Amino acid sequence: MSYLKYAAGLLAFFFYISAANICMAGESIEIVKSEGNLTVSDADGKNKKTAKIKDTLQPANIVSTGNDGRAVIRVGNTGYIVLEKNSKVEINTVNDHAGFFRQLSGIIYYAVNSLKRNDRSLEVRIKTATMGIRGTRFVVTDVPDRNEVGMRKGTLSVLSPNEEFEIHKKSEQDEFEALKRESEAAINEEKRQFEKYKDDAQHEFVEYKREFELGIDRMVSFNGKRVDDKPLSGETKKDMGNLEDYAGKWLSEVQD
Repeated sequence: MSYLKYAAGLLAFFFYISAANICMAGESIEIVKSEGNLTVSDADGKNKKTAKIKDTLQPANIVSTGNDGRAVIRVGNTGYIVLEKNSKVEINTVNDHAGFFRQLSGIIYYAVNSLKRNDRSLEVRIKTATMGIRGTRFVVTDVPDRNEVGMRKGTLSVLSPNEEFEIHKKSEQDEFEALKRESEAAINEEKRQFEKYKDDAQHEFVEYKREFELGIDRMVSFNGKRVDDKPLSGETKKDMGNLEDYAGKWLSEVQD
């Protein structure tokens, strides 16, 4: 009888160890690609150390790239983030998934696996907003003179931490007409007159909301409480393309 109890206890112990290992594997935050200067610190910015490929990070670690640094990080079963040079992000996890990313600076590309409707929530937090994610790809830019979010795929729910946003959004028809007019003006060498026309005739929708959705191929720029919702700019598309090329092997694994 005592032998049976011992065997059952031993089996339970091995089952516990196996389950723990599976959980730890699921929780793994791993650097899968990097170049240049890359450091990791705790949430207070202390205990900073150099990081490299295959390093496993702890929840609440802050990852920073230097002037010549870039990195691709796998975040458990959540997906990947790609850091451009001079970027900094805090990664927090809940069980085997990311709980939230707190982007402190720089340009970071987020590629997140699709979440079921009743699945856990996931957020990206920046100085001006909190964004809820459910399977999407987007880039957040926080550099001098550019405080933007650009969507590649999916949708984001953007929430103000304080007062309502003042949202300025051009209508699709206005954008199309402006593009046609700009082409005609360039052909006819009437650029100056067109610029005046565009300033006079441009129409926007203005809304006041604390929360709004951002969809595919759109971007928003933040300036205090003012938010400009517009098509992706050439600069943002270029940033996206550079980071997608750098992390292509891993981004192909994302199921969004």
